[in-house]
Amino acid sequence: MTSGTAEANWTEAAALPVAAPLRAVERWHREPDGEKTRLTGRVRVDGDEPNLRGHFPGLAIFPGIFILESLCQLMAEAFGSTDAPPPALRSLRAVRFLAPLFDGDELTLRVEVTPGDGGWSAKAVGSRSDGTVAARIRAEFVPGEATDA
Repeated sequence: MTSGTAEANWTEAAALPVAAPLRAVERWHREPDGEKTRLTGRVRVDGDEPNLRGHFPGLAIFPGIFILESLCQLMAEAFGSTDAPPPALRSLRAVRFLAPLFDGDELTLRVEVTPGDGGWSAKAVGSRSDGTVAARIRAEFVPGEATDA
């Protein structure tokens, strides 16, 4: 699902443990803003992707749960490290799916992250290629727990 487009100040997403085999973030960007952090992640909706082929055959739609997975993977990219496991989703405060993402669209997920209470609060807005807001999410994340893998 890689678009092959390189952009200045963007990082190619690493190979993190994800909901196999879904790659829900292809490129991402991090920008400090005082005590907050602004994240932007992008993923192209590819109707030939095995997870999308059976979702409304002939009309591939990026399911809402995949947008949530994009948020989780973006948080993992930004706040995980080789020394610590990626953050874990603790709770969803609000989720609104407002417009579908179709084959050929690109989801741009903009997230304002605020540290606090031993974790992070995330306010996310996901938009389609045409600028239409597709989703709004408010979620809480906590540091991930190490596992014996």
